[in-house]
Amino acid sequence: MLKVSIVIPAYNEEKSIERTLKSLLKQTYPEYEIVVVNNNSRDRTKEIAQRYTKVVDEYKQGYMFAVKRGIEETEGEVITICDADSIYPENWLGRMVKPLGKNVVATYGTSGFYDTEFFMRIFSLVVYTVFLWISKLFGLDNTAGFNFVFLRKAYETVGGYDLNWRWGSPDIELGNRLKKVGKVKLVHTVVKTSSRRFQKNGFAKTANMFLHLWWQMVMHKRPDVTYEEYNKAR
Repeated sequence: MLKVSIVIPAYNEEKSIERTLKSLLKQTYPEYEIVVVNNNSRDRTKEIAQRYTKVVDEYKQGYMFAVKRGIEETEGEVITICDADSIYPENWLGRMVKPLGKNVVATYGTSGFYDTEFFMRIFSLVVYTVFLWISKLFGLDNTAGFNFVFLRKAYETVGGYDLNWRWGSPDIELGNRLKKVGKVKLVHTVVKTSSRRFQKNGFAKTANMFLHLWWQMVMHKRPDVTYEEYNKAR
């Protein structure tokens, strides 16, 4: 059985990280470890996370630096980067790991909001799921970080996260390179995530930014949305 390393980069996530960790600790898949990377949080993120799992500090600010540090601290044959504001169903890890091996080097799944009214929760799940399938028909695997699992060997073969990447999503960029060494499979697993960035920046504005970014990637153009802009909307 493959061991999974779960890395959670966290910056000022005291309001949500406990809920995330509790959901991950209930996974039915038996072989996994969890490492939280505290990325200069100024709140109680580190204190709360230490109650549940191992925590390491990364002092270089930024998602990719935190992710890289977390991966270096782990040893599993499989890696996943989980958001500190997402909730994972008990069977999530097992379903994501099952297809891995032979020709499949990565899996990813869908998502919906958990902190909106009922209609918006259903609407977000349906729209995002359809969006993933349409993307796949266009040849683009939308390997968003909160629901994305990959083999360490494949990750190392393609050179891991590109610390110099400055445009759009580093997770999708990594997924595109992983496709060069094996198949990337869309699996029907649903992760519940926060709508806080949509609420903060406006649903229409944020959705428009993501669609613009998506179309550029479909057309094989380098995104003109910077990583900083993308990260604010995540």
